[in-house]
Amino acid sequence: MDEHMKRRLDKQRKLFSQLGITLDALTIHEKEFGMKLRGYDAEEVDTFLDSVIKDYERFYATIADLMDKWQEQQLELRELKAEAKAAVAPPTIVRGIDPMDLEDVILKLEANIRQLKDRIPRTESYL
Repeated sequence: MDEHMKRRLDKQRKLFSQLGITLDALTIHEKEFGMKLRGYDAEEVDTFLDSVIKDYERFYATIADLMDKWQEQQLELRELKAEAKAAVAPPTIVRGIDPMDLEDVILKLEANIRQLKDRIPRTESYL
């Protein structure tokens, strides 16, 4: 068995054990049955087991693909939650200035400007 196939089967075995699946393609392939006088036809059993192995390979590919997609969606969901939280978050203090304090300062400045305008003599050159 080549190294690539061995790594693939190890990955498959690990995933299946996480899911509680006891059989994998290699275990099925390596299973040997004892011979009895009135036993099953060995070729027929091997042919059937080969089809079971193919199904296991398809199951593994499907499960691995779905798990990858699920992980991608989990990352995307975390990003969307972070974006939503940032969009809804109350204004934060920027460089030590509280937005409410800034609004108070602006109101005071506007009041001071009105007072200054009232003190300036009204002549045509100022208007």
